[in-house]
Amino acid sequence: MHTTTPTAQQLQTVIAHWPDLLQQRTTRPHDAWPPSSLQTYLRTVEEYDPADRSAPVRLHIIDTIRTITVALVETADQIAAAVQRTPMSDAPASWPAADRDRRNQLAAADRADPARWQYTGTRTAPAAAQWLHARIVGAPGPCTALTGPQRDRIAHVAEHAAARLTHALGTSRRTIPTGRHCACGGELLLDGGDGQPPVIRCGWCSARTAAPAAA
Repeated sequence: MHTTTPTAQQLQTVIAHWPDLLQQRTTRPHDAWPPSSLQTYLRTVEEYDPADRSAPVRLHIIDTIRTITVALVETADQIAAAVQRTPMSDAPASWPAADRDRRNQLAAADRADPARWQYTGTRTAPAAAQWLHARIVGAPGPCTALTGPQRDRIAHVAEHAAARLTHALGTSRRTIPTGRHCACGGELLLDGGDGQPPVIRCGWCSARTAAPAAA
């Protein structure tokens, strides 16, 4: 089983942090990077939309939830259509009663197998991510092995879903120009956002210094 592939890790990121994203629908970002003393010129409209500060719902978070959900659920639908075995059918009425009961019990269990992707009911991003993760790592289930193109398709969707989620939460490491300059004349850049201490570095001479603490 390939449990440590980038794709598996990205799907786990979606599963683990989905509750955090849902919470952000109506939560104002107070403690997210960048430090509050730098927010005036480092916050971007895409991450922290000034227009939605007084709104009861943060629309860009809602859009992120919808986009990730559609991408993961549609991918699970497409992959399941190709690799998931058709559920066992019930026994014909002509079978002896005892045999028919045993077969119908097996068929019901097969249809309800938690490893089976369901096309109806509540279909969420975490559920799709969990099922796709199982396929990527080769977990047991009523499915054939993924082909190379199918793995590539899941990898593409997982990468973008994880990136979009961590960006919305403000937990992805990224680089933002500060609008200031180093003594050498190069532009100073701020790196951070992934839980590690933010660092200011020169884009020309690579001089580095710790970012100022939040005010």
